[in-house]
Amino acid sequence: MLSNGNNSMAFNNYAEMPQLPYKVLTALLTEESESAENFWKLLKYADVDALKKDKLTYDEKMALIWKGDSIEQNYNVFLKPLIGSSLDTAEAQTQLRIFRYTTMPSTRFEAVMTIEADFITNEKTCLVYQNGILCERTDLMEALFLDVMNGRDIEIGSGVVMFDRELSRSCNSQLNIGNSKSFYGRSLVMALEFISGESGGLCG
Repeated sequence: MLSNGNNSMAFNNYAEMPQLPYKVLTALLTEESESAENFWKLLKYADVDALKKDKLTYDEKMALIWKGDSIEQNYNVFLKPLIGSSLDTAEAQTQLRIFRYTTMPSTRFEAVMTIEADFITNEKTCLVYQNGILCERTDLMEALFLDVMNGRDIEIGSGVVMFDRELSRSCNSQLNIGNSKSFYGRSLVMALEFISGESGGLCG
């Protein structure tokens, strides 16, 4: 319960809000389904036969995550929206960027948060085979991400992550990232109902 000195009303506690992207990433790291393993392959392996490669170990997945190093080109997963200029000249790279997009309160107790996942690829890595069919890489990444995350409990808030316009009108997928030269990508927005476990009824 969050009262902030108010003796008659309680409010939603947003203290966990900054952890939302990390919780999504943790779900991707720990999920062992074929969709999750193939998603990581698409991040690491740049060629068209990426899905035929060996699945990544936990340590290999962790090594793809940017933790503040200035050389972003050495990493593939980021918990921030801004794309570094190094991607302009990258020979071959695929990226995932996860961050909180919006927070819309419906009452003082409840809110809906949206999560954006950006899937970005260099022009030289844009195609990959899936079951013998040549597919666009970010399209396949988005499909695999949805397979892993849609309906998943990420242990934050009060609901599950959903791709559902009834929960949030922001939920959508768009091919809207690029520099018109060497890289492009798509944005996926999903939603989560957020009611803090510490929020309650009337105070004292």
